[in-house]
Amino acid sequence: MFDDSFYSALDLIGNVMETQEHCTEVVDYIKKCQTDLNDRTKDIPDDQKPTVYTGAVSFKGAHGFEGTYGAYPPFDAVNGKNVVDETGKTGAMLIDLEKVMGWNPDIIFLNPSNMELVNEDYKKNAAFYDGLKAVQNGEVYSQISYNYNWTNMEISIADAYYAGKIIYPKQFENIDMAKKADEIFTVMLGQPFYEKLVADGSKFDKITIGE
Repeated sequence: MFDDSFYSALDLIGNVMETQEHCTEVVDYIKKCQTDLNDRTKDIPDDQKPTVYTGAVSFKGAHGFEGTYGAYPPFDAVNGKNVVDETGKTGAMLIDLEKVMGWNPDIIFLNPSNMELVNEDYKKNAAFYDGLKAVQNGEVYSQISYNYNWTNMEISIADAYYAGKIIYPKQFENIDMAKKADEIFTVMLGQPFYEKLVADGSKFDKITIGE
């Protein structure tokens, strides 16, 4: 998520479009977010971190609960304990639901755009979902999809802040997600548009599987 190739691309755009000053401001802001996310979470011992899982991830089309991601960038940005990392694989993938049950993560994040697929599967496999402690404890939340035809960096950064706020409430207690998201969007895109995402059904909130 935070890599030199992205910064180089922005620098190239700035040179071509003669907007170097603005591109420098954007890069500086992104790096500031990277540092902030890491500083809030880097000193938390692993044994004090809840385990997390992200599902309904879109890649090469829409997927249900089994669509997931190893080394998921928003989790990595906040030093999250992603159960899928135990596979040793990185990037988007499909995972066996039995694996997820074995991991039984403390917190689950799902892509709201693919909840229709998740809810359809719930009708056929309610026992699996109801057996997950995250579902039992109401610890299921959204992660807005940031990979469409390309990576939407602004959404991935907002996702990282929301993941941090849910995983480590104390460390992110001063973050208001609507305000933070619009701050990110305004710096990177020139305007706020969190309300538009909400209107389109993508918001940072709890999710109830099966509804």
